[in-house]
Amino acid sequence: MAIDYQKTAKELVKELGGNDNISNVTHCATRLRFILKDESIVNKERVAKIQGVITTVQAGGQFQVVIGNHVKDAYQFVTELVTIDENAGSTGNKKAGIVSRIIDVISAIFAPFLYTLAACGILQGILGVLVALNAIDTTGGTYQILNFISWTAFTFLPVLISVTASKKFKVNTYIAVVIACALVCPDYIAMVNAGDPVYFLGIKVQLLSYTSSVIPIILSIWVASYVQRFFEKYLPIVIRNLFTPMFTIAIMVPLTLLAFGPVGNAIGGAIGGIYNTLYNLNPIIAGIVVGGLWEVLVIFGVHWGITPVTVGNYANLGYDTFTGLQASAVFSQAGAAFGVFLKTKDKELKGISASAAITGFFGITEPAIYGVNLRLKKPMICGCIAGAVGGAIGGAFRAVSWGYNMPGIATLPAYFKAGHMTQFIGLLISIAVAFVLGTVLTMIVGFEDSASDNKSDNVSADNENRTNSVATNTSDNAASAGTALLAPVSGNVIPVNEVKDEAFASEAMGKGVGIQPEDGKVYAPFDGNIDAVFPTGHLVGMSDATGTEILIHIGVDTVKLEGRGFDLKVKQGDKVRKGDLLVEFDKELLEKEGYDTTVMFIVSDPSKNVKVHEGRKTAVKDCAFEII
Repeated sequence: MAIDYQKTAKELVKELGGNDNISNVTHCATRLRFILKDESIVNKERVAKIQGVITTVQAGGQFQVVIGNHVKDAYQFVTELVTIDENAGSTGNKKAGIVSRIIDVISAIFAPFLYTLAACGILQGILGVLVALNAIDTTGGTYQILNFISWTAFTFLPVLISVTASKKFKVNTYIAVVIACALVCPDYIAMVNAGDPVYFLGIKVQLLSYTSSVIPIILSIWVASYVQRFFEKYLPIVIRNLFTPMFTIAIMVPLTLLAFGPVGNAIGGAIGGIYNTLYNLNPIIAGIVVGGLWEVLVIFGVHWGITPVTVGNYANLGYDTFTGLQASAVFSQAGAAFGVFLKTKDKELKGISASAAITGFFGITEPAIYGVNLRLKKPMICGCIAGAVGGAIGGAFRAVSWGYNMPGIATLPAYFKAGHMTQFIGLLISIAVAFVLGTVLTMIVGFEDSASDNKSDNVSADNENRTNSVATNTSDNAASAGTALLAPVSGNVIPVNEVKDEAFASEAMGKGVGIQPEDGKVYAPFDGNIDAVFPTGHLVGMSDATGTEILIHIGVDTVKLEGRGFDLKVKQGDKVRKGDLLVEFDKELLEKEGYDTTVMFIVSDPSKNVKVHEGRKTAVKDCAFEII
C-alpha cells in the first residue's frame, strides 16, 4: 500500500512539538533534518513508528528523520505545515566540534544539487558507451551538444555551490552568484589562458582556473557574509540596498583572486593529494577499508566529509577512485537485505527487506541499513564483510568512476570508458561479489527472526528466573568464557539499548551495558592489552590473553569535544592490570556542554553471548555482565 506522506508530515510535526518547537527543516538525499528548540520533549520511539519513517538520528544539533527515496515528498508537506525561522542555524543551539561543523557545512552545500551533478555524470557515461559501440558520431552536432550539456554542471560548479552556500552563510544569493560567475567569466578564463602577468592595485594575481573548483568559492562566500553584514550595519538606509552589493562584489572578487582562491586551491589539492597518496600505497587495502566501513560512516552521518575529495578528483584527475571502492559497500548492504528477504519467515519483515534490497540496488542504502540490517545486527556485519571483500577486488582492478554519481545499478554507465575495459570489468566483479556474498553470509550466519521472537523471550524469561545473583568480585585471572567482567566505572547500570547513541543502542557495535557514571575515572576491567586508543580520549579498546575484546566509549557524541576534558593515562600497545586507571574525564564539563556522559561498555565480538546485570548501582569492583 502506498504511503501517504502528507499524513506522515502531519504526524511528524505533531510528534516533534508542533510548529512552535520547529525552528528550521532541510533535507538531504534521504533525511529530513530538523532544528528543534527543545529535543527533550520528543519521543523518538513514537516518531520512528510513524508510517513512512525508517528511523531517527540525533547528531550535530539536528534531529534527523530518515525517510528514504520519498524525502522530497515529505519535505514539501512538512514545509506547508511549519513556519521556517530563516535566522535559525543548521545545528541548533548545542555547541558542536569543528569536525561536526565542517560536515554540516558540506552537507548543506552539496545535498541540494547532488542528483543534478550525478545526472550529468551518468549522461557522460551513457555517451561513453554509445561512442564505444559506434552508435553515435563524435563529430556530429547531437554528440557535441549532449557532451557539453554533460559537462555544464561541473564547469559551472562554483555557481551551483554559491547558491547553496549563500543560504548556509546567509548571503544575498544574487551577490554570491555574481562572485562565482566572475571566477568562471570568459574574460577571466582568457587571462588565464593567455598567461600574461596581471596585477590588481600593484599586487600580482595568481592566475588559476576555478572551473569545477570547490573550496575557493566556499571560502569566498563565507567571508562575503561578514563583508555584507558590515555594510548592511554601517551604510545609511537610503544607499544600503544599492551600495552593499556593489562594495561586497568589488571587494570579494579581487580578494578571492588574490587570496582565498589560491589558498582554497592549495587546501583542496592537499586533501585530495593525501587521499590519493594513501590509495596508491595499496589500492587493495584502501578497498577493504572503504568497502567495509563506508556504510558505518553513513550511520554516524560523517560520510559527507568525503564529497570535496571526490568532486576534486573529477576536476583534477578526470576520474575518482573512491567511488569505485564505495560501490561495493552499497551493493553489499543491498545483498544483506536480500539475504534477510530470502531467509525470514516473517511476512512483514519479508516485505520490508525486499523493498530495502531493491532501493539499495539503486544506490539508496539507508532503508536497508536502518530498516533491516542494523536492526537485526548480524546482516549489517555480514554486509560490511562482503563490502570489504568487494572493495578489495575493486582496488585490485583499480576500478574508478569517470563521472560523478551515487553508486547503484542505474549509474553503472558512469564507470565505463572506452580503452579502460579492465577497470570496468573489475568494478562489475566487485559489486557482484559484494552483493552475492552479502546475501550468502546473511543466510548462513542468520539473525533473530521476528517470527520466533516470542519463543525466544519466553526462554530468556525462564532462564532469568533460574538465575540468582552474581558474585560481585572476580578472580585476578583475565576475562574468559563463563566469567564476569568488572565495571570500568562506578555508577548506574542500564541496558545498552537505552543509551542515546544509535550505533550502540542497536548493538551493531556489540553487546554490553551502559553505565551512568558517578565520577570521571575509568579503570581496566581485566588484565590485558590496550589495542586501540582514540586520540580524543573518549574511546579505549582492550583485549585479554583469551582473545576477549572490549570497547569502552565515554559519552555520546563526545568526539566533537576533540579531546577537551579528557586525560588519557594509557597508549596503544600498553599492558595493563585489572583496576589500572585508563582515562580521567571532566564529568562536570561534559554535562555543562550538554553531552550525555553514559559510558558504553561493550564486548566487540558479536559471537559472544553476554548476560547483563542492569538496573542497579555498581562499583568498579562489581560485575557489569557475564560472558556466557
